[in-house]
Amino acid sequence: MGSWKIQRKLHEYIYSATSRRLLSTTCKYGVLTTDSSPKLCTGNTRINSPVKSLKKTVVKLLSTDSLAAPIHPSGQQNVRDRFKTGQNGSNTETVGSEDVNTLGPVEERREFKHGRVPSQLVLDHFDRQYGRHFGSEWSDIRAALMAPKLNGLLLNNFANVSSKVATMLKERRLQNIFDICNISGKNMQFHLNEADGAEKDFDLPFERNCKNSKDTDANLQFYIHPENRHVRFPKLKHVPGQLKSYFLQGAASLLPVLALDVQQDDSVLDMCAAPGGKSLALLQTAKFGLLTSNEPDLWRKRRLVDTLQSFIPQEILDTRVDVTKLSGVHFQDVTPNIFDKVLVDAPCSNDRSWLYSKNIIGMQMRMEDRRHLPELQASLLRSALHAVKPGGSVVYATCTLSQQENDEVMESVLKQVSKNSKSRIEVINLNNLTENFQKVFRFDSLTRYGQLVLPYLDANWGPMYFAKLKKY
Repeated sequence: MGSWKIQRKLHEYIYSATSRRLLSTTCKYGVLTTDSSPKLCTGNTRINSPVKSLKKTVVKLLSTDSLAAPIHPSGQQNVRDRFKTGQNGSNTETVGSEDVNTLGPVEERREFKHGRVPSQLVLDHFDRQYGRHFGSEWSDIRAALMAPKLNGLLLNNFANVSSKVATMLKERRLQNIFDICNISGKNMQFHLNEADGAEKDFDLPFERNCKNSKDTDANLQFYIHPENRHVRFPKLKHVPGQLKSYFLQGAASLLPVLALDVQQDDSVLDMCAAPGGKSLALLQTAKFGLLTSNEPDLWRKRRLVDTLQSFIPQEILDTRVDVTKLSGVHFQDVTPNIFDKVLVDAPCSNDRSWLYSKNIIGMQMRMEDRRHLPELQASLLRSALHAVKPGGSVVYATCTLSQQENDEVMESVLKQVSKNSKSRIEVINLNNLTENFQKVFRFDSLTRYGQLVLPYLDANWGPMYFAKLKKY
């Protein structure tokens, strides 16, 4: 039996009726009633050893199974979406929502979040971890995490934009994010960190008022409200033979794609691609050679394929897109020095998703799994650096505020590579990129290796961390 099947069987066992009854009498933090609603536990009882042992087995399996695959939760709610990779996540991407609704007061914005109540256990954990790190800013960031996240609209350059969609954009007063930031029609320049060596420029071309086209030379067309207001859009259903005209995702998800700086004829790897939003954005940016869109988890790979087929013409999928299911850590052995660009939208603890976990045991397991994530993320990043060819670049991204999963992963990998590799790895300074987007995003000023989009109520994007490395 495959490891993913074993994993699923273990989940089914833990949350069977028998195990729920057992846990209800032994849970230290709370008990589960027959409707799975949590209640406070007054005793200091412990989990019985067989269940505790099985729980540890599951945690170990989830932490060491296919390393590029997301770590699944143990609760029944959203079983397959525990750590979303893009991401947001960061992978925070979404495929649609219901009718249109505009911004209201903060109370209305929270009410819009389907009446969900954030977990106090998770909030307490965030307060301990992030309160120390962000200090006085944490209360504002905390309030934003509990408010509805914003979504933007990525127009599909391969599909015709209907008059209905054009009217919707006009009525909601949406604008292209590049026009809002006044960067359309000019190049955005990247350069190496001056402390890291000689300066080198990279161009990201954007044309003003670029028109819809079925040619892959078309540039990104990403629409948001210029005042960062929340706007909802109709959900698009898949119609065989008909491409969807737009994809909904957080605007911060664009930043790792832009940082990757894809050029013509590049060979690109999206290592942890599901559900497919960043692969879609990559395919809109440049007429590059081949995109390898990878996802080892079978269920998430099906989602990835469905997304690509809903937005990309079949002839493009047949000739320029390769969907694979390889564990991310194996690219260093299977395809060393092959790719021009690699995007590692790593599995992460996904703060927004975790905040609304309903199952107490699932939340406890997430806390345990979170300790293992930096090791997993570092393994993926090291693999990407081996897979990229000399002169190529790697972008590492997460959708969490966690310093351990962001800068500290970068630091540990840089130290390991400098000791054990003949290649030279340098950090690319992304300040010039982020300066172009100051009108839309709020960035953390304390990061050392990458950039972090901080969510605030007046700019509720992210969290999204991204950093860029160049291999010589």
